[in-house]
Amino acid sequence: MALHPSTVIERSGDEVRLFARRTGRWVVIGAETLERLDRLPPVQQRLHRLGLLDDTRDDELLDWVVCRHQATHLLPEVPALWGPVPEAHGSGGHAYVERPVDAVALAVYRAINDRRTARQLAEAAGATVEQVWAVLQRFTAADVQAAQLRPTTPRSDDPGLRRLMGAQRAAHARTDDQTDDRGATTLATYHLDAIVDGRTHFDDRETTVAHALALPHPGLRGRPYGQALREALGWHGPVVEVGCGTGELAAAWLAAGSVPYLRIDLSPELLATQARTAPGSTGVLADATQLPLADRSVPFLLSNEVLADLAAVPLANADAAVADRIARLGLRPRGWANVGSWDFVEEVARVLAPGGLAVLTEFGSPDGSAEEAVQLDHPEVSIRFDDLVAVAVHAGLEAELVRLDELLDADLRAPQLARVSWMALRARARSVGVHLPARAWTRDNLALPFAMEGLQFDTLADEGPGPLITRFWALRLRRRRAG
Repeated sequence: MALHPSTVIERSGDEVRLFARRTGRWVVIGAETLERLDRLPPVQQRLHRLGLLDDTRDDELLDWVVCRHQATHLLPEVPALWGPVPEAHGSGGHAYVERPVDAVALAVYRAINDRRTARQLAEAAGATVEQVWAVLQRFTAADVQAAQLRPTTPRSDDPGLRRLMGAQRAAHARTDDQTDDRGATTLATYHLDAIVDGRTHFDDRETTVAHALALPHPGLRGRPYGQALREALGWHGPVVEVGCGTGELAAAWLAAGSVPYLRIDLSPELLATQARTAPGSTGVLADATQLPLADRSVPFLLSNEVLADLAAVPLANADAAVADRIARLGLRPRGWANVGSWDFVEEVARVLAPGGLAVLTEFGSPDGSAEEAVQLDHPEVSIRFDDLVAVAVHAGLEAELVRLDELLDADLRAPQLARVSWMALRARARSVGVHLPARAWTRDNLALPFAMEGLQFDTLADEGPGPLITRFWALRLRRRRAG
């Protein structure tokens, strides 16, 4: 049993990537496995189903099902396929390119429905079998990967319809001012100087759950995120918010009634943006770990998706002071020590009034390893929340951890634009000079200034324009009333 002569073979260390030019399918296997292929029938069966072996003739493949790769979309007005370049994969995602199609190729592409065979496409597209085969071989090429041939009909959620064989996504380059000599994250300069467009920052550089869900969404019972959070917390009095994004939470609170609302942020640009979004609020430039507030003066403090921006140090580089703090508080960090978030929780404990409530949300896990999000243009480190709970309790607060989607009573089955389609839309919008906000778009509220066919919609439990809400937690902190 041998590989088909058209197979693309790429070796990297102990692994081998195999790409079937005829079917647009690929796989990564061990180099040793490939050498023992003749003695491994299960592996042979797998490679056969991918069209990688020489036991399948081209005319037999005409009876395989043709599927669209979901990362590629159709621009009907050009007409052209709009698809990613597999080998151009930067920190912001793939580069995209127009691939013009003639009338025959357009008819073939539109006839692909993930159920028809190549022979059946000929009748549906009004083309000859030979024309269909020639078109498909362009669509399944390694530098295109717009279609696949499969021996049977795939599941609609088959991840192979969204993955490309190509370059691994690159990590975003870090500047010297974003880490210190221990490798600890230091983002004061980034927030003070590098955020220059508050209007687009959370669309283009760091989309948050709150930003993605800032429009009324069926997953939040037709409410925007800010309103859903306010109603879930049931707070109607004065608010101190630390790290306020574009001010959408402040606007949601103030829409329910006028209350003193203090915004604390380290970005002058974002403070200005917030002031325009929530003109009834007051802004102060300050660091989250050095709040300009009196002891025990705050009845309610809110901080949404800020913790990961605070300083974190790799455990391997932790100094004696960090090690002593870990031992003294009984912390159990893994990967990174979230020292900045520990500082912030202690600062919250200092300013929280008797009977006061603080709510801090961020991505992470109760007891997993902290990890850096390397695709952002600045280092954010996920939070190990068990350690934050321990810091809070040691500082005299009561602590409760709840999943963010449960706090908001979110319907995770509600639709949103799939990430593969968001990436294509964003790239197309940029190419024609249009700014497209990063929202959890639905079919009902997505209005485009250009036509694009093949958009995919998943659920809030899947990857969309924003991060996965199921990775986010809310830490509720309370100070008991005296007596």
